[in-house]
Amino acid sequence: YQSIIEDWGSTSLAFERATEPLYRATIEATRYYVEQSRDRYMVSLPELGAATDDLSLMRGMQPLVLDMMEQPEPVRAAIARLTETWTDVHEELYQMAAPTSDDGCCIAWMQSWAPGRHFQMSCDFSAVLSPRLFDEFIVPEIRAYLEVNEYSVYHWDGPDAVKFLDSLLAIEELDAIQWTQGAGSPPASDARWIALYRRIQEAGKRLILPFVEVGEVEGLLSEISSRGLLIGTAASNEEVARDLLARVARWTRD
Repeated sequence: YQSIIEDWGSTSLAFERATEPLYRATIEATRYYVEQSRDRYMVSLPELGAATDDLSLMRGMQPLVLDMMEQPEPVRAAIARLTETWTDVHEELYQMAAPTSDDGCCIAWMQSWAPGRHFQMSCDFSAVLSPRLFDEFIVPEIRAYLEVNEYSVYHWDGPDAVKFLDSLLAIEELDAIQWTQGAGSPPASDARWIALYRRIQEAGKRLILPFVEVGEVEGLLSEISSRGLLIGTAASNEEVARDLLARVARWTRD
């Protein structure tokens, strides 16, 4: 992405939802999928990014980090403005898609569903931040999303995000954490991640692991509780899938 924010003083983050072409295209695409669903499938909300992630694309990653340290107030104001937009946009899309999801909300790539507003919260940009800057800028953003997110989940992405686990667990209202180990990292069942999963569960949070190989399921269930756990996997054929379903009940433990 080419950065477009050169000077905070002359930057406006407002856009007209009724006429903005890219946003209207998003609305029309969502409306099309809703109309075509005919009770055959659920419609997931489009991936629109979160405030600071989007801001890092408009400003540039390195400049934004420097701004957080050298001129934090304009950054806070920009995050707050985009967070407000995020909230409004997600509500509009939720109202459109909810009838296809039993009046709930699903996150397709995460393979999750909830009976109410269930919006992905994330900040992949935070991989370049320190825990102090995460607490200062990202935690307030997450808390703002929680005001409208009835069944909240944070997309916790990769080894560079491990340093923020304490901060995430300290957010009492956060319901669930979804772990992605990242490209080139050990698989979801690797021993180095198990201790992290246990900390999440011991803190009373739900745990979502959407990228698990079939052969990893038994090992995972032998190490962590099944309570509040969602594992997403993909079988090579129906026979393998049914065999897994028959076995998993025996592996499940509280």
